[in-house]
Amino acid sequence: MAGAILDVTMDASAVGRELEQLIERLGSLRTPLNDIAEYLHISTDNRARRQIAPDGSPWAPLSARTLAKKKGKKILRESGALLDTLRHQVTDDSLDFGTDKPYGAIHQDGGKIEHAARSQQVYFKEKGGVVGNRFVKKSKSNFAQWVTHGARTVEMPARPYLGLSTEDETRILEIVSDYLTG
Repeated sequence: MAGAILDVTMDASAVGRELEQLIERLGSLRTPLNDIAEYLHISTDNRARRQIAPDGSPWAPLSARTLAKKKGKKILRESGALLDTLRHQVTDDSLDFGTDKPYGAIHQDGGKIEHAARSQQVYFKEKGGVVGNRFVKKSKSNFAQWVTHGARTVEMPARPYLGLSTEDETRILEIVSDYLTG
């Protein structure tokens, strides 16, 4: 996955220690890790609907410029394309959860976006000698004008959607414990 990834593996955390015990018992973590992945899909989607990071902090608000272009006010939810591409990959001892969309990383981590200078023709409808102030499709226009935009840089704030909340860690420990006791 080339976008943004959450890697759930064995480490010094409580989850990591429980997973180590489980792999000693089962030999493979594929089944419990698939259950954890399904839980992460639900948890990540729920946080995105509430527009909060895994640590519970609210996402940075949209800029006025972005709000003017959007149909609604939801962050990362206009088309759902990013969150609909969340996938998981499980091996015997690891789980990768994230998106392969290249823009997934900029939403997760924030950063600078460089826009090159460009020119394009825009189309309007002229009526009675007055040119309208709304763009129209080329096929419906009777007036065209060239517009040039200079190069610019946009700073996108981080809006982390991947990660484990305290609640997620607790639920993952419950999933692993169910396998240890079951």
